[in-house]
Amino acid sequence: MSSGPHLPPKTRQAFTLVELLVVIAIIGVLIALLLPAVQQAREAARRMSCTNQLKQLGLALHNYHDTFGTFPRQTAWHNAGGTGNSSAAPDNGLSWRAMILPFIEQTAIHDQLNFGLPLNDTTGSPSNYDLIQLPIDAFICPSDATGNKTQSGDQYLWSNWCYPNTSCSQSNALGTTHYKGLAGHGIDLPLSSDKFPIAMFDRRKGNALRMRDLVDGTSNVLAVAEVTPEFYAWSSWASWHTEVFAVNTPNHAWRFYGNVGSRSSTQHGWSDGAQASSFHPGGVNALVADGSVHFVPEVVDLSAYRQSVHPQDGLPTGGFLGQ
Repeated sequence: MSSGPHLPPKTRQAFTLVELLVVIAIIGVLIALLLPAVQQAREAARRMSCTNQLKQLGLALHNYHDTFGTFPRQTAWHNAGGTGNSSAAPDNGLSWRAMILPFIEQTAIHDQLNFGLPLNDTTGSPSNYDLIQLPIDAFICPSDATGNKTQSGDQYLWSNWCYPNTSCSQSNALGTTHYKGLAGHGIDLPLSSDKFPIAMFDRRKGNALRMRDLVDGTSNVLAVAEVTPEFYAWSSWASWHTEVFAVNTPNHAWRFYGNVGSRSSTQHGWSDGAQASSFHPGGVNALVADGSVHFVPEVVDLSAYRQSVHPQDGLPTGGFLGQ
């Protein structure tokens, strides 16, 4: 029985080289369009985590105040009111960050620190020097590429990092901080022209601040800002003089030094690196004295920025100037 004409089986034609190249090009374009969005989403998540870190520090500062009646007060850089600074007061050299450790769930480290000895003292096991080498996540911004310990090289750990103490060893990496207290609109200004306090963490001679000393209002006073160790050789979380000034607007160090790794071994970052800086595009996160956190853009008005640092200048900004 005839079944009709026999047709040859159909064969599937393969992609031509041109078609394959077109598909690859389309996929490449889609990836190129998607990648920036993914990177932005990741940075947004890191920035949010950084914001939460600062909020925890704000709560710790308030809890410290509730417990002791003042905000933490560290070593004072004495100034008799003349044109220059005299030597720092004899002290252990430990910072306000060391003082609030029990309030950020780091009681174990706090209780092992001997506040009666210099921060670089090697007595005991563990010694103060052993403990300050430990990284503490609460002081680290996840966006900062420098990590949680000091890098090698003089430009990342200067020879007087343990001041007012001596014999500041540079042999071992120290735990760093990306969050520093604001110490004023100028660097160690004479008390004769600028009375204490000019900032929450004014490092000149004066009494520990209380909440009522923030006469401009806690929502108008900036307390802590980000500073990346990439441009600053004093980044130990334990060191008292590891602070920041509002001489320039945020991210001045990026504009001054340029890219990562651009500083030489003789460029320690004082004073251009002692300004607020971060790896966040366009600005820095900052903690306000009321415990809120805002993003301060690098294009902020410098005068308003400096006013927000001073707790008693009578020039509140009417709500913090950040975002």
